[in-house]
Amino acid sequence: MKGRLITAAALFWVAGLSATERLLFDDYYQHPRDDAQYGQGVARGDATLRGLSNFYAPHATGIPNGTFVFAELIAEKWVTEVSDQPISSELLEGVGGYMLVCPVRKELDGRANLTEHEADILEAFVANGGSLIMVANSVSDPDKIGFDFAGMNLIGARFGAQFLPTQTDTISVPIAPDHPVFDDVSDIIFGNGATITIAEKPSVDAVVLMASHREGVEGPVAVLITHGKGKVLMLGDAGTLGNAHAFRGDTDHAEGLRQMMFALLPDGPMPHYVWRLGTSLSVNVREEQVVSGYPELMEVFRLPHPAGAQVFSSAMRQIDLEASGASATAASSKDFVSAVAERSGEFLLEVGEARGGGFAVDWQIGDQAMAAKLMPNGRMQEGEMPRDQAGDDWSSVLMNEIIGGPLRSHAQPGERWSASTLARWPQLQLGAVARHEKTAGTFHFVGEANFAGEPCYRVKRVVELDGSDWSLGDLVDAEYATQMESLGLKVQAGGMLTVSEYWISRTTRLPVHTKVSTTATVWWEDPRFPARYVGSHDSKNYENWERTNFVITYGRVLEADFSDRR
Repeated sequence: MKGRLITAAALFWVAGLSATERLLFDDYYQHPRDDAQYGQGVARGDATLRGLSNFYAPHATGIPNGTFVFAELIAEKWVTEVSDQPISSELLEGVGGYMLVCPVRKELDGRANLTEHEADILEAFVANGGSLIMVANSVSDPDKIGFDFAGMNLIGARFGAQFLPTQTDTISVPIAPDHPVFDDVSDIIFGNGATITIAEKPSVDAVVLMASHREGVEGPVAVLITHGKGKVLMLGDAGTLGNAHAFRGDTDHAEGLRQMMFALLPDGPMPHYVWRLGTSLSVNVREEQVVSGYPELMEVFRLPHPAGAQVFSSAMRQIDLEASGASATAASSKDFVSAVAERSGEFLLEVGEARGGGFAVDWQIGDQAMAAKLMPNGRMQEGEMPRDQAGDDWSSVLMNEIIGGPLRSHAQPGERWSASTLARWPQLQLGAVARHEKTAGTFHFVGEANFAGEPCYRVKRVVELDGSDWSLGDLVDAEYATQMESLGLKVQAGGMLTVSEYWISRTTRLPVHTKVSTTATVWWEDPRFPARYVGSHDSKNYENWERTNFVITYGRVLEADFSDRR
């Protein structure tokens, strides 16, 4: 950096193959001070010394507004460094982001005010692809506050937005489920901060991230602006980034901060699907479910299976199952047996007008249309309740499984990330309807791949579930759950692994093919076979007991092919 002094505040682990950007956290436009007297952000002296503190510094672990936790939250993509140098073109060479948090006015003993000179440099930095973060605080009277309100607004005006002299008080800001930037974030804590005004002319490419609903001080409090090749984040409260709020487990605050900062990153090659009004996709879905085990004394094999299901024994005897359930021969067999059920369906996905942050869509299932909202990242929301058996049988597949998401807008090939998803539990009767669990899935942008000659991007989703708390009654049709529970079977161990693969056209950014593969195993104890003592008293240190454990294995493969009907 040509002799510039940049001290590392945090250098953390990086997920997968994810590349990181350097983020300079300004400590120049603050009070001059001897950092040796401010360990963990706490002034070691009187009130005068305390007045020189940078309460928002990344090393400030001992105070609520320090950004130590914030730096760790974003470390997957941003490596935070503290800068004690003035803004210059040389300083910003090789830097991905620059962060100004409540700079101190020179009139109140700050090092320098922000001027047109700094505004010129930062405007060019953003236009060429850099990210600028400007963070303010509540402003009751611009002439009586300590931070450089005028200088911040001088810079903000270059991008079409400015902070207003307002005071919101601390509020919890709800985040709409269809927000174009946030995914699965319910709310974020916004401290006592300022609102932001966005210029109407010339038009500003801005997204309101959060807005105050406090009576009398309504308006945006966090704004993301695209300018040239780069982006600007303006946030009206510095305490929002503080250590204390980051631990609010009763909100989605921490994840919201991560997503807010990641939204500054440049788009990857597959940032989102391209849904348009009039898009019509024909979708052919095929599913095969298998349950395997030794049916003797396993009541789950005696329960009805779907019509047309087949049973294959270890001797490869094929037995057609009647709709009323397995035959006595199959249920009492001591051979290893696999029951197999298949089904298929043809559906239409019709994309309507843009609505909120997504698109209104209809799934055509037989004679009924099931309305939903489809997000650019691939999430389905607001699905209608099915109105017939076909809708019941297929709605969870169409809503939750066959379109891969949420995509990550800035993801590069090789990158991995985690996001909430719905996981389908095993269905030991091989029925169409199963329980689902909201859990975290690991997504992997594998990279470029071809499918049936179509140039695609390939994305994987991996979900693992611990089944030790399952009940066998949860893994069969609801009408037979009580019957299974009455047997007193106790699940000892179990688990499930689901790997979903999505091929997305590089040309149209629409889905081409989906494959979902699942395996699950359940171990249980049967009270009809209690543990029995089989040892002797030759040793006083241990006993030998014999216990009978039953095991069943479940497999499922679902595939979907998409074709554009336009």
